[in-house]
Amino acid sequence: MFLFLILLFIIGICIGSFLGVIVDRLGSKESIWKGRSHCDHCRHNLNVLDLIPVFSFFLLKKKCRYCHKKLSWFYPAIELVCGISYLSVGYVILIFAKESFLQMQFIFLFLYYYVLIASLIVIFFSDIRYGIIPFKAVITALIATIIWYFLLPELKFPIYVIQNLGLQISILSIVFSSIGAGGFFLLLFLLTKGRGMGFGDVIYSFLMGFTLGFPRVFLGLYLAFVAGAIVSLLLVAMKKKQLRGGTIPFGPFLVFGTIVSLLWGMMIIRYAFQHFFKLYVESYKVRINNKRYACEESKLFH
Repeated sequence: MFLFLILLFIIGICIGSFLGVIVDRLGSKESIWKGRSHCDHCRHNLNVLDLIPVFSFFLLKKKCRYCHKKLSWFYPAIELVCGISYLSVGYVILIFAKESFLQMQFIFLFLYYYVLIASLIVIFFSDIRYGIIPFKAVITALIATIIWYFLLPELKFPIYVIQNLGLQISILSIVFSSIGAGGFFLLLFLLTKGRGMGFGDVIYSFLMGFTLGFPRVFLGLYLAFVAGAIVSLLLVAMKKKQLRGGTIPFGPFLVFGTIVSLLWGMMIIRYAFQHFFKLYVESYKVRINNKRYACEESKLFH
């Protein structure tokens, strides 16, 4: 299992290296498929030794081999995020699949999660680096999800896998989640006249609802807003952003919420209901008992 997870991490950082190229070329409107990778500063074509994921960045001491200018941390960051994401997918699936992970249904699950998460990582870093949510990445994730929904009824997953990974999603859940999430962000966009939310966030929120369904979409949105608030306050505290007038891309937080809810959503929701609902019931019983004792004491004094 350990060696398999290491393999998934290596595959992830290699995919992440390619995703970095996609993000750069979508931002600069270059062709994704034409032309070799090159230095952002001197435009010199890079050779194989310059393109080893993560390691080349540190072996070259964070500088271009040819012009010696500093390289951006963007490249190892996207590679590591992709590697960790792919490893996390593998770990979650292996927990439930165990020795059955090479069965057809789990292979399809691996493929779907990896295509979806690769698209989400492109959206995440595109919004951070260029302030855009690429429509091509959204469409790729949407098509992958539609194909997955068509395949899902034919894939016989064990019931505990369906329950823990939220694989049983109804059409009504998909429709209402996508319309609800998208409509909410569209309302924010219209009320703030585009200052509070970009239209890319509106488009992505439709995808988020369509991908997660109910109830995971609520958890995803909650995590996105909480993470966004925490990061914003930290940036203001470090004087990186102003409380008024400063803007922070919200797409990365939506992607964060989506990935966490996709992999662990049902487990988090179940845990929350089991523990917080239990605390609520216990506190309610305490209040009822206190009222009962108060009534009995008042009767004694009268």
